Amino acid sequence: MSIEEQLKDQMHRAANHMATPQDIYDRVWKSTERNISNQDPLTRRSRNRGFIRQALVISTVAGLLGISIVSSAFISPAMAETLSRIPLMHNVFKLAGDLGLQTAEQHGLAKETHYHDTHDNYTLTASQVIFDGLRGGIALQLDETGHPASLYDPYARRQSEDSSPKSKGSFGSMKAFVNGEEAGITWDIGPGSDTGSAIVTITGESLDGVTRRTPLPAAFDLTLEIRLEMIPEPFVLHIPMQKNTDNHALYPAAQKASGDISWELEEMERSPLSTRFELVLKDRSPDDRSLFFEIVDQNGKEIRLVDRYGYDMKQGYRRYDMLYEPLPSDTQSLTIKPFRYAYEDAIENEKERKTANGSWKKEYIPALEMTIPIEGEQNK
Repeated sequence: MSIEEQLKDQMHRAANHMATPQDIYDRVWKSTERNISNQDPLTRRSRNRGFIRQALVISTVAGLLGISIVSSAFISPAMAETLSRIPLMHNVFKLAGDLGLQTAEQHGLAKETHYHDTHDNYTLTASQVIFDGLRGGIALQLDETGHPASLYDPYARRQSEDSSPKSKGSFGSMKAFVNGEEAGITWDIGPGSDTGSAIVTITGESLDGVTRRTPLPAAFDLTLEIRLEMIPEPFVLHIPMQKNTDNHALYPAAQKASGDISWELEEMERSPLSTRFELVLKDRSPDDRSLFFEIVDQNGKEIRLVDRYGYDMKQGYRRYDMLYEPLPSDTQSLTIKPFRYAYEDAIENEKERKTANGSWKKEYIPALEMTIPIEGEQNK
């Protein structure tokens, strides 16, 4: 049974339980179907399009069903209890975050917040915040008085490369400040649970762009200065950030060499939100394509990359500071699998360079793979 069919069946059963009139149920589902059919594939920023699609359907059903029932005055204690179990759109991390943000939400590490700013009848709110010392996540929600707002639409942003005008209230640009300073921090923005929400990710940044990046403080004041389309005044959000995770550092004796390539893993750091790998690479091969590192656990499950930063060292070495999603709690070992993407001239036919879903194929280097046991953690 498809996601849509499952949700339709669950809605129907919920409506019967709450004695919801059939016409309300029909209107909700028809409106939801229109929302589903109007959704185009998301951009590459969405790492799990199926999950985002499911989140969109759930949040739309929850919102429309709740509004319809409340406006119809069919409220009773039993109905209110049932409605409280429906996931709402403001729970952005749970519905649209990566595995780390979802895990943080499940373990109560995501803090519910209400830092907001209002201009032109638009209110921008930081509704959820999480920080593990390695990266921070901020869930943004945009509301317009009396109307649904559109903060971040991946499809619209992809189309914005042409001269088409953007909708009022859509994301324009942003600056981030740590304790009032813009240096030492970098950010990225991605889709939320619906077009009215988004997720901002922050990490430390090299102060000069050519050396090791500076870690973020364990506690600091974050200021986001966000400009939205066709609204003159910037939205300014002041958000206190506080690390609230127990991180563990590991120093595995892991290094591998083959031919003109060698790598050494110097340090790992684990938290419920992220896994950090600090690795030194020496690559003197004639292939000038960048080398990447896929991480899988003992069951072959890939740990997805969140952020990657690299800088050159002396004598041809390059250091990488990479953030991945968290390792499962029962991880006994992991395997590092170096690879290159097939997007250069090595394969001339583009169809042969891509997989069936359009992503670039990976060319693994088995001689450089290594499995590492996970043990000897130290608190950090």
